Amino acid sequence: MHFASFDFGDPIFDAFGLRLSAQLFTLENLYGLDPAHARVETSQGRVRVVARGLRSAGGQRAAAGSFELVVEQAEPELLRLRATATAGAPIRGVKLLLRDLEAPLEASADGATFAAVGAHGDVFGYPTRIPTPLVWTRSGGATWALRAEDDRVREKRFALSTERIGALAGRGCIELIHDESAPCFSTSIATPDFVVDRRGAADVAEAEHVAWLARAFGLVPFEARSDLPAWACDLRLVAVLHGMHWSGRVFLDYAAMLDVLRFVTDRIDARHVLAYLPGWEGRYYWEYGAYRPDPHLGGERGFAALCDGARTLGVHLMPMFGANCVNATLPRFAGLDASMYLKSATGNRFHGNTPDWDLSRAHDTGWQAWLNPGHPAWRDDLAGQIETLAARFGFDAVFLDTSEVWINDRDHDVFAGYRALADRLHARIPGLLLAGEYDYDALIGCFPLFQRAWWTRAPAWSQRFVRRFAHLCEGEPEGRTGVHEFGIWKPGCIAAQPGLLATLAFQDETLARSRESIERAIAAVVEGQP
Repeated sequence: MHFASFDFGDPIFDAFGLRLSAQLFTLENLYGLDPAHARVETSQGRVRVVARGLRSAGGQRAAAGSFELVVEQAEPELLRLRATATAGAPIRGVKLLLRDLEAPLEASADGATFAAVGAHGDVFGYPTRIPTPLVWTRSGGATWALRAEDDRVREKRFALSTERIGALAGRGCIELIHDESAPCFSTSIATPDFVVDRRGAADVAEAEHVAWLARAFGLVPFEARSDLPAWACDLRLVAVLHGMHWSGRVFLDYAAMLDVLRFVTDRIDARHVLAYLPGWEGRYYWEYGAYRPDPHLGGERGFAALCDGARTLGVHLMPMFGANCVNATLPRFAGLDASMYLKSATGNRFHGNTPDWDLSRAHDTGWQAWLNPGHPAWRDDLAGQIETLAARFGFDAVFLDTSEVWINDRDHDVFAGYRALADRLHARIPGLLLAGEYDYDALIGCFPLFQRAWWTRAPAWSQRFVRRFAHLCEGEPEGRTGVHEFGIWKPGCIAAQPGLLATLAFQDETLARSRESIERAIAAVVEGQP
């Protein structure tokens, strides 16, 4: 976190034991409330702060605008805060500050594991760092839950720090920040409700928040999902079949993939197996955006034989597609419209991951373009490719890589793009299983299945709505990561856990080198079936 070298002098208002200040950000400056034009109205269970003027530069400059903050006491220790504001320039967001807290603060993203907030503060951002806008803090022996109830995917940040300057230097401060969706920026803004829960029961706060999420985003139990084909309820094992590395090295061609599936289904009922195909389209990531069977892997005839063979066995195939990333040097992407690129609210282009594919140690992947699925032309291009290939080859599951990527793009709403893409694919491909990477609350409503790496922690509450499988860099008995850039990672097959499907990965020679380990892993899946 960065801080100013002077005191902003924001007025402080008291409400039900909270000491509050407020700020708003336009696209050109930061403003606080002008105390000379502010008043406080108090009634039973409600405090209303109204300011008919703003100021900037720590009070040195006056500015036109208004701010209204309402604090409602739902219960003695349960408060709801919301704000509306106007300004002379487009408003990016609003910050509500909970001030004069006992320091040091502690923070938690799960309500169970707390860590001290360091000297430079800590920021929990939704949806990029936390899966739902809910965090916990401890101050002076009290535990609070802080959350936002927003039925749209709009950025929230919970920032915790110790004030460094002014009359409250050394005291704790919590910032509740709401950003408007960038395509909707205007000279007025209204925040959703922020909830300050001082009751101290983390499980109660979480349960209430999850119940609200279920209503807001239409979340239903996994087995009751309308986007879940019946066959997907029988899945127990994800077999990761690595195709071609970025460099062009072939791990498994289509014929070898089918051989692996025959081996696996000799040992477990095929209806329990989902075959996940990264690098099936050729050079991994290099071919992103232009999907077709690769000649070096067996071409169209070989891919058709794989799809037909898997179908005969009873296995469902899940090829991998990039939800938002393409190789911009491919002919089909010549002259990309600038509005297609993922970018921040102020126009900074997003560039996602930068793997060291060529081992130059430069991590220079400027040939990649990260595109917004909210842009109709890109979404239609991707959906059209998937639909054509599914109709031709008959696969009925699709993995959308890096679908967790979200940015407050000024041209198109990113989450709305994912939602529209999922709706179209389900409408055009009956019985389709859609899987995504990682997840956050609203995205759980789009996809019933997610890839999630072992080093990330999904909230336990989400297990009632979705299933997951291990990351494609996991599950190989010797720890070889196939198409993934790690090269060697955590060795061993990934066993099933609550909400997690067993995952077993194959690259070249995996069967020959690790047959005994594979046999044991498959046997464990069979033994663990309900």
